[in-house]
Amino acid sequence: MNLVPDKMNWYFNRLAAMSPPEVAHRIAEVVKRVGGRRFGGWEKFSLPPGRLPHLPIDNLRFAKAAPALESEWTAFWHIAQQGRWQFLGQAWPAIDTHEGLPKMVWHLDPVTGRHWPTADYCFDIPFRHAPGFGDVKYVWELNRLQFLPPLAALSRYRSDEIIRNWCFLCIESWIDANPPFSGVNWTSGIELAIRVVSLILTVSLLGPDTIPVPLADKIRTTLNAHAMWLARYPSRFSSANNHLISEAAALYILGAMMPDLPHAARYLEYGFRTLTSEALKQILADGVGAEQSPTYTAFALEWYLIALTVADVHRDTFPTSVMDRLHQAAIHLRWLTDDGGAQPRIGDDDEGRVIGSGPTLETGYVSAIMSSLSAATQDPTVAPPITKTHLREVFLGASTACPKSPMGWHTFDTGGYTVHRQTIAGRQTMLTLDHGQLGYLSLAAHGHADALSIWIHIDDQPVLIDAGTYLYHSGGTARNYFRGTSAHNTLTLDDQDQSRISGPFNWSNKANAWRLPTRQIDGGDDVVARHDGYQKRFGVIHQRGISVQANNFAITDTLVGTLVRPGIMARLRYVLSPNLGATQSANNRIDLTLGDLPLASIQIILSPGRVSPRVQLAGMDISPRFGVRFSGKCILAECPAADLISMQFRTLIKIIEK
Repeated sequence: MNLVPDKMNWYFNRLAAMSPPEVAHRIAEVVKRVGGRRFGGWEKFSLPPGRLPHLPIDNLRFAKAAPALESEWTAFWHIAQQGRWQFLGQAWPAIDTHEGLPKMVWHLDPVTGRHWPTADYCFDIPFRHAPGFGDVKYVWELNRLQFLPPLAALSRYRSDEIIRNWCFLCIESWIDANPPFSGVNWTSGIELAIRVVSLILTVSLLGPDTIPVPLADKIRTTLNAHAMWLARYPSRFSSANNHLISEAAALYILGAMMPDLPHAARYLEYGFRTLTSEALKQILADGVGAEQSPTYTAFALEWYLIALTVADVHRDTFPTSVMDRLHQAAIHLRWLTDDGGAQPRIGDDDEGRVIGSGPTLETGYVSAIMSSLSAATQDPTVAPPITKTHLREVFLGASTACPKSPMGWHTFDTGGYTVHRQTIAGRQTMLTLDHGQLGYLSLAAHGHADALSIWIHIDDQPVLIDAGTYLYHSGGTARNYFRGTSAHNTLTLDDQDQSRISGPFNWSNKANAWRLPTRQIDGGDDVVARHDGYQKRFGVIHQRGISVQANNFAITDTLVGTLVRPGIMARLRYVLSPNLGATQSANNRIDLTLGDLPLASIQIILSPGRVSPRVQLAGMDISPRFGVRFSGKCILAECPAADLISMQFRTLIKIIEK
């Protein structure tokens, strides 16, 4: 890889997404970053002795959660002792130990085996353009210190001094290895914000009075440095997405819980004001997360839940408008949650959590946040149908499960989703249609080019899925592939993306999508939507209609307009869950099975007319979780795009009766 052109292209595309005020802000930010060199060394952030910030532990909640989680925490303890960390689909190599204590490798990339720079000024490290070092998210994941609260909880439950002392040594190791503002662990505000929460929760669970005074002084100094960095370099303008919420929440927490911090009152006021305003921006009026990703919505909501917990201790009250918006988000997520507690994967998913769990991936994350939201908003109907005990409920609370799911049609027009839930052929079905915008702000950083894509679950089994995310900074062409249109359940023309990618988190042109009002719908469809992503390049708009008929979903795809040239190929893809078996039968039909039992069949024809499209089972890459990639299958139908002016792809998805 040629680093200079790659870096220059990124800067050019990034600059193109900025407004003039943002350009002025970025110039001022560069000046601040240059001036930040003078803050090196812990001594500049030392504080007089004082209390460590901590949240009170609800003993009843802890007594309920700890027995259910002890085995999970114990497994994590064994991993921690050996340093065999497993995050984001990767395993860290075993490391040297001495008397059961690992030598921490805070800057090691587990994939490449290389160590990121430790002495360089943080803003001199080109973490986005560092070929050979790997994806910086792996190093950041370990340095979030999210493994500490579960271990602290285990120490508390067992009154285990060995585990407690291990936590002490681990915290001190991190502080000694990461002086401000040196190394890659000081380059991103969201990483600092998560680390603040990890440290405070660890202190809370261990008990602030158990921590040796010298270490307590170090922790206070560390939190002061984090607060100063977060206040000095906020995410603004096109970067003001979930990162801004994270940073503001961390500053609010520090301002509320460390009143003796320099500028604590300013941190408190800024955090409260920013969280209040961002709730109304990043959660749309109908509850859809503006970043167009359920997991990123849950991540933002978890920050608000922590802020609410701190506000309760600090005797603050967030405005009713904020609580109403959080409640709307819970309603939206409940519609997207099947009876097994799963949601369709839409947009990016990097497995981000504010409060970490154990050694394995937390698969029920969105549902867990819904459970705490149900408790916070005092609405039991938005609780998920299935709940699983997690450490976060000790701090955030949780609600009992609500097995009664919403049914029928529901449209979230502001966010751009229509959901249909119904019992068909004796099976519970959930279909989601995306007719929303690409993502949030000018970057739309975590959106995918998936306009008019659909996701289908049958009996809590994902059937038509999103291909996934895979990697961020080091993803290269794979990053483009997984968020491109060809990796989604929608139509492409000449395999071009609806929205044009111009970097790992940027787009140069964005498709607009919208739902047609009911009065404009002809032909018996229940919902019809369009997008204009192909209008400038190909002269046509893609239109998709969906109807529910007896035991079928009927999906129609057509093109509206005049093609700019002949020879354009239209391709329709449906990405299949890897849990399903798929065989091709006659008449362009694909039969789907779950285990040995038939589940559904999918048939694609051109209607009206006698011309049959070419339909086949094709291979495609799927990423079931961050950092993992393997070969899967999709249904691929293709025909000349000109055929879709006078005809339409008609997809019949028949649900097989139990």
